[in-house]
Amino acid sequence: MEDIELLSQVKTDDREAFNSLFLKYYPLLSDFCRFLGVDSNDGEDIIADVFLDLWVRRERLQIHTSLKSYLYGAVKNRVYTLKGKNQKMELLPEEFASDKPISDHLRPDEILFRKERRLIIERFIDELPEQGKLIFLMNWQHQLEYHEIAEILNISPNTVKTHIYRAINYCRKRLLLLNNQS
Repeated sequence: MEDIELLSQVKTDDREAFNSLFLKYYPLLSDFCRFLGVDSNDGEDIIADVFLDLWVRRERLQIHTSLKSYLYGAVKNRVYTLKGKNQKMELLPEEFASDKPISDHLRPDEILFRKERRLIIERFIDELPEQGKLIFLMNWQHQLEYHEIAEILNISPNTVKTHIYRAINYCRKRLLLLNNQS
């Protein structure tokens, strides 16, 4: 069932629809909290608060974006409130970096090459300015669209596009330099 349908059912006090939304988004939002450097206990509290707020305000809730963007934005705002806006965020630990398993048919040298390449790219990404790093990782690891990232961070989609372009361009140049040194 689509988010719009589930949300309209939630507005009519349908607890099953609410549970469906919670179950659909909890794992994604939990990963997002870890990505933002929040431990799992605080992350659970933040997500529970966001969904509690959604339930309490369900009848008068007006979402002008996608539900996904609304939830990510609400979680981000609560994390910023919890951590303080001036505190530098820790980014997603490596064990959560990808939920896509490496194919079983790859040879060991291919697996090693992919791992080394990923580590190199992560090192380059780590060299990016904080905002650019956050935007790039939201797109790369969380598979969020430009407009979703823009809504979550309250910036324009063109700014998101520019940051991602710069990040890719930076990584490309660094890879070329690395290859030329070899």
